[in-house]
Amino acid sequence: MESDAIRFIHSLTPEEYGFTLAALLLAAFTGFYCFTRAWKRWHLIQDTPTARLRSAHQGYIELEGRGRALPDRPIFAPLSNHECLWYHSLIECKETLLEQKRTRTEWKVLYQNTSSHAFLLDDGTGTCVVDPEAAEIISNEKIIWHGNTEWPTRTGVLDNDSAIVALASRYRYTERLILPGQRLYLIGHLQTRSPATEKSVHDITRDLLSDWKLDREQLLERFDSNQDGEIDQAEWEVARREAFAQAQTTHQQLQQATEVNYLSMPEDKERPFIISVHPQTELIRNYRRTALIALAACFGVAGCIVWLLHVHG
Repeated sequence: MESDAIRFIHSLTPEEYGFTLAALLLAAFTGFYCFTRAWKRWHLIQDTPTARLRSAHQGYIELEGRGRALPDRPIFAPLSNHECLWYHSLIECKETLLEQKRTRTEWKVLYQNTSSHAFLLDDGTGTCVVDPEAAEIISNEKIIWHGNTEWPTRTGVLDNDSAIVALASRYRYTERLILPGQRLYLIGHLQTRSPATEKSVHDITRDLLSDWKLDREQLLERFDSNQDGEIDQAEWEVARREAFAQAQTTHQQLQQATEVNYLSMPEDKERPFIISVHPQTELIRNYRRTALIALAACFGVAGCIVWLLHVHG
């Protein structure tokens, strides 16, 4: 077997040898990247203590709790119409290709959409608004069904289709979901915001004046004191003072409002933002297994590269 492999290596042209070596180097680098990525997540999740929202610090944080929709803002998956907290939707079309007198079937992506709608996490001590934009999502609810129209006519599906239906249909619909009430593990950037700090008195004043300008008739009726059909500098100053006074009242009301916690993507892109339906013990186990497999593959490919260089040399 070894002599056959050696003869095969010697039979390679310089171009084929270079291509083989480059492919092995790429595989080794890919394995090492997968190892470092999984290793970092494994130790990050293992070493980060789980916080409680009631006493959570600001910044990078680990949380566990149950997901809920924001009040009066339910989220529905666009294909199945399931109520959910997050979805990834995909529509594919079956295409049959003829290659060298053989037919080959492949699925072409026609539509895909990933939810960016915010939802709530409740850990029993408090709640936070979760913005899933750019998060690494790990879900366990996946439904696949088929049909003969580009957009599905069946919604609210609960089960995957049979193999017979799949073979007879031209379109395939897939959705991954996180459902309301599922227990979630999250790690990301926590920031507590007060409505009063989101907008200053100056910001509110500016917005009020911009709104008043949109309704010119109302603006003239309120502030055109000389009835000349124009708002001169003095009249505009009166409008500005009234807007400022109204903005102060609004800002005082905002100061009484409850502070809101937000969890989102960290500014440091090296820190992952993870939303998972699996508990952290399972995530640690999965990332550890991935890291060890990737490292073993990396060493295996590296051994092949050394052997190839030795034999060819």
